[in-house]
Amino acid sequence: MNYSILTPTKNEGQHIEETIRSIVGQRVPPLEWIILDDDSGDKTEEIVRSYLDRYPYIHYHKLSGFRPELINTGGRVAALINYGNSLRSQSADLIAKIDADTRFGDDFFVRMLAEFEKDPTLGIASGHLVENGIPERITDRRSGRGASLLIRYSCFLQIGKFYESKTRGEDVLALVAARALNWKTWTFDFYFHHLKPEGIRKSRWQNHFVTGSYKGSIPYWLPFFIGNILRDLAKRPYFLGSLLQLYGYILSCYIHRYRPFPDFVSRQFRLEQKLKLKTKIGF
Repeated sequence: MNYSILTPTKNEGQHIEETIRSIVGQRVPPLEWIILDDDSGDKTEEIVRSYLDRYPYIHYHKLSGFRPELINTGGRVAALINYGNSLRSQSADLIAKIDADTRFGDDFFVRMLAEFEKDPTLGIASGHLVENGIPERITDRRSGRGASLLIRYSCFLQIGKFYESKTRGEDVLALVAARALNWKTWTFDFYFHHLKPEGIRKSRWQNHFVTGSYKGSIPYWLPFFIGNILRDLAKRPYFLGSLLQLYGYILSCYIHRYRPFPDFVSRQFRLEQKLKLKTKIGF
């Protein structure tokens, strides 16, 4: 099997060289690697261009004024990935969505490819996130991390590519859509390092509001959403964070009635939430 990589980036000059070194050091290189620079104002372009002559499979695209209506990271990344897919010149079995602030061992893609070869029902797979030297605790192996997501191309086409919206959740919704169409999704213990904390582009307050808006746009099953915000009461910024999520949910779900995601994905999401809640309460 073979693969191509799509990497959206914006102002990742501090980390992208480490990502590049990880990719060019893989035992099996990609057919092509398209880096989509979303109008960075730092040294991203200079760093990437310094590698282009040595590695002709790396293609750099500097974008300006791309989809100005998409201001939240998740929906914007979805649009960038879909655009990057349209730029590909090689036919690949897998598409890898790789963040520009990640680091991998040299056998990461070899091991991932082997899993897809072994299981033809595997639609989407993720590596195991490590932050600050600590592997993430995984409670559901069917979930995945968008920073290192590999998608079988036939699955990518069947789910309708990544879902572009004004909120976020492009990775989660792709996984849910794949399961709705009977594809397997899985997180393997192939470790990758995230070089900076997730979710730091926006303030904590903005993140809570955008999270509520995203959950209302699916929309989350209401009892499951209430359970989520009650759980988050114990997290900083405590009551105010949950209140902001509730406000975003109500605006999105009931007032604006923003529904950017396909019905079959929403149904699958709510079905899985009901099963999780029943499991937690012992049914």
